Amino acid sequence: MNDELSRLEREHPELFAEAYGTVKEGRVKKYVFRPGGRVRWVVVGKTRDYLVVPAAGFCTCEDFFFRVMSNEKPMCYHLLAVRLAEITEMYTVIEESMAWHDRLMEEWIFQSKV
Repeated sequence: MNDELSRLEREHPELFAEAYGTVKEGRVKKYVFRPGGRVRWVVVGKTRDYLVVPAAGFCTCEDFFFRVMSNEKPMCYHLLAVRLAEITEMYTVIEESMAWHDRLMEEWIFQSKV
């Protein structure tokens, strides 16, 4: 395991196994919209797909809204999964046209909760 993975495992032991399992199961998707190259990260979660914005430390999951935003935990496992996927380069790249961007964003942000 590389140094960065080891560091993240030490820093987030309660999230690491679930996040790394998510990566190994192929549930991290990197959408690239063409032309322009706009990138959106999505993690296939337990109940739906979650939009993750790593640069902002943001995720659309309930755990983020109820626990991360109230400072009960530093991040959700979806955010960590995207970071691990980037480090290991274990993610699926999906290329779409810009015509699909707004439709998919609406789906990821406004999906009804199960």
